Amino acid sequence: MDQNIQQDNALIPRPPIVVVLGHVDHGKTSLLDYIRKTKVTEQEAGGITQHIGAYEIEIKGHKITFLDTPGHEAFTKIRSRGAKAADIALLVVAADESIKPQTKESLECIKEAKIPFIVVLTKIDKESANPQKVKSDLAELGVFVEGWGGDIPVVEVSSKTGQGIDDLLEIILLVSEMENLKGDLNKKGRGFVLESYMDSKRGITATLVITDGTVKLGDKIIVSSSKGKIKIMEDFLGKNISVATFSSPIRVIGFETIPPVGHEFICYENESELKNIKQEMEKKNKIKELGAKEENCLQIPVILKTDTLSSGEALEYLLDQLGKAKKWIYKVLLKDIGDLSESDCKIAPNNLTLIILFRVGIKSEVNNILLNNTNLIIVKGEIIYEIEEQLIKIIEDKFINKPTEEILGKLKALVIFNPEKGKQLIGGVVEEGIVKNKTHFHLYRNNELIGEGKLINLQRNRVDVNEVNTGLECGLLIDCNRLIEKDDLLEFYQKI
Repeated sequence: MDQNIQQDNALIPRPPIVVVLGHVDHGKTSLLDYIRKTKVTEQEAGGITQHIGAYEIEIKGHKITFLDTPGHEAFTKIRSRGAKAADIALLVVAADESIKPQTKESLECIKEAKIPFIVVLTKIDKESANPQKVKSDLAELGVFVEGWGGDIPVVEVSSKTGQGIDDLLEIILLVSEMENLKGDLNKKGRGFVLESYMDSKRGITATLVITDGTVKLGDKIIVSSSKGKIKIMEDFLGKNISVATFSSPIRVIGFETIPPVGHEFICYENESELKNIKQEMEKKNKIKELGAKEENCLQIPVILKTDTLSSGEALEYLLDQLGKAKKWIYKVLLKDIGDLSESDCKIAPNNLTLIILFRVGIKSEVNNILLNNTNLIIVKGEIIYEIEEQLIKIIEDKFINKPTEEILGKLKALVIFNPEKGKQLIGGVVEEGIVKNKTHFHLYRNNELIGEGKLINLQRNRVDVNEVNTGLECGLLIDCNRLIEKDDLLEFYQKI
């Protein structure tokens, strides 16, 4: 009994961790930027040299931590990760657009996390703003805000004028007080990984948010199978610190391998404690196959290469959702950061394989591999929804509507005589197979499929011919939906 009383006394109030969710372009980033710029002192704000995915503000002597997830890209996985680590969610809805698909996704994310939320109506300064319609639409989704038969707080704000921002922050503190959030300073720190990457100068770097206990410089730390010792610790301003406690975002250096984003971190004392922690984490982080679970589903091998691990998490979540919706199963052969390398390609099976490149490039040695292996299909982009659109089209074209084509040969464009869309006259050399007159072609640039076309007439030495073999130059009159450029690759095929 006395021990329980002592444990309760060790608990003290802690600041709320807030995540901002909502549809793309509904003002999440603008809202976070306005709060950071106006509520972090000028001297401190000037010290922010690198975005670390979270920041703290202080209002009326109370702190609030905001998880600054990349809202403009609407990474669903990051939103899910953020809500998991958060105490309160802000459901952002643009007052001029009302409910959108990602609004509903965000609402589901909040329900799954079982945390309280505040509805934030942004862009209230716009003439087309209609807050009453938004409240009505929310009611249809079962979200009843204050004044509409419910008790969910709702705040109207403008990130341009600052209208409603102070009211929002006060309501966050009020909700936090009602939640009675507490933590124990005497415990070893634990929380979640918000971001991780390899810094070329400083080594493996991770952004963490502490949900309980105290983290100290020199602490041993583990995330899933990644462990290490904290050698450098910084606050959200980039200042070196030696101690941090619950609700604070920190950046640490000292992991031996890159820790997985969205997973829990735990600081520990000794090997005996580590063994128990590992067993606990293995149960939580058991790897599951992505996508549909039904037998006889389409199985698609995937290689994921991204700029950061959080991007990889976001794309993995996208694959999972697409898989469930389309009855596909994705088998992720590799999820890694950095440009596509020769070794990455070597792990691909002999059948069709998707290689998804997000904000990364292709190393020079890979070009020949991609030219010679038509089973490797590149999907490349910098916005997640562009990737999604490409994936759906490519899978339907390449995996579902199976080859109705026979590849005849490939030609490299050497010279373009009349660079105009539609009918174009070009010269080139056949690099592989044969080029047949009156056939169709796929147009590739830098190993990416960018267009389609048809060969209208084929000449060799200014004489009309039916076909041209490997190694020979020829002239072509083509009809193409894209302008041909020097070094483009035309892959000729015929229907089968």
